[in-house]
Amino acid sequence: MTNYKSAIVTGGTGTLGTAICQYLLSNQYRLIVPSFLEDEIELFERNIGNRMVDVSLAPTDLTKADEVDKLAEMALEKFGKVDVLANIAGGFLGGNLTAEMKLDEWEFMMDLNLKSVFLCCRSVLSHMMERQYGKIINVSARAGLKGIAGMSAYSTAKAGVRILTESIAEEVKDKKINVNAIMPSIIDTPTNRQAMPNEDHSLWVKPHQIAQVVGFLISEQASIINGATIPVYGRA
Repeated sequence: MTNYKSAIVTGGTGTLGTAICQYLLSNQYRLIVPSFLEDEIELFERNIGNRMVDVSLAPTDLTKADEVDKLAEMALEKFGKVDVLANIAGGFLGGNLTAEMKLDEWEFMMDLNLKSVFLCCRSVLSHMMERQYGKIINVSARAGLKGIAGMSAYSTAKAGVRILTESIAEEVKDKKINVNAIMPSIIDTPTNRQAMPNEDHSLWVKPHQIAQVVGFLISEQASIINGATIPVYGRA
């Protein structure tokens, strides 16, 4: 048995994903990070620094089943195991009333926020069930708790992540696999600051704070937590 642990971190090159990768790397993890947005990679590599030696970037479209399956196969071939799957990839598109929403806008939110989580979970679950060990973290959102005007697609997708998390947790609770979700509100990222320059940014939760919550949920201390969606709102 290898001494290190292994993780797949989707959305790992984004702001929150990078913070989670930094946390995992500082705790002796080796990572597979699916990459999709080329403009994020340079900044990611700069932020990770000399720990990139423990990171393998894998160009992947997380909405395509065959590419996700290849991602899981790559992790198993490289590490022999997948200890953690952190489904951090996602995105926001809002402002349109449902009556005015284009079908491709609806499908984009479903694919990016919900389908990708389903595909990634499915790709590793058989391995985790056979091994009788695994930790899965998904990302829901505060907006997924109730319907919000102008955010029907995003809210529906994030509510779906929460229900999917609960369903999988029930399916694998006797397999020593923990499946939980975090539920952010507004995260203090450069993109959000640019979009909302007049808000009180001190109230927003920092990416490294969320990373610490993820770290706890994948730890043995949290082995009794399964099927939970943990609010990580800060004071927003």
